[in-house]
Amino acid sequence: MSPNTLTAQMRSGWQAAWARRSQREKQLLSIGIWVLGLAALWMLALAPALRTWQEAPARQALLDAQSQRMRQLQAQAQSLQKPVTISRADAAKWLEKSLTELGPNARISLQGETATLSLQAAPAAALARWLSQARDNAQSLPTQAQLQHASPPGPNSLDVTWRGSLVMRLP
Repeated sequence: MSPNTLTAQMRSGWQAAWARRSQREKQLLSIGIWVLGLAALWMLALAPALRTWQEAPARQALLDAQSQRMRQLQAQAQSLQKPVTISRADAAKWLEKSLTELGPNARISLQGETATLSLQAAPAAALARWLSQARDNAQSLPTQAQLQHASPPGPNSLDVTWRGSLVMRLP
């Protein structure tokens, strides 16, 4: 049996079944077919498009935020690729001026291409911050460190402090 013959038989069967129906049944079946068609149209075409349209502002805001963050990271990467050179005198001046957060006993001595930082009870967090800023602002890196854990000032103190010396290379 060929596909055309099978299709023709099915069509004639549907037409015969349709012809046997009363006018009221034909009308109700037509309405049902239209309702099912509209429901299928809504579910397959209109609802996804409406959902996308409603979610678009939130997605756009998210993409804008991601794009802004990517631009910031790109600018940061470019600034790290081309560091601004700083003179040795400016680096030494910055190192001398920035010792206040390391405590009153922090001293720095400059000798040629190196600077030696002497510490007594410098807070660990402040020292970490200072080293990061020394790298960024003065382009100075530690080449040698002799640090010891200093005793906390009180029996209940949880603040970690350091004493000793750091030798920094100047630009």
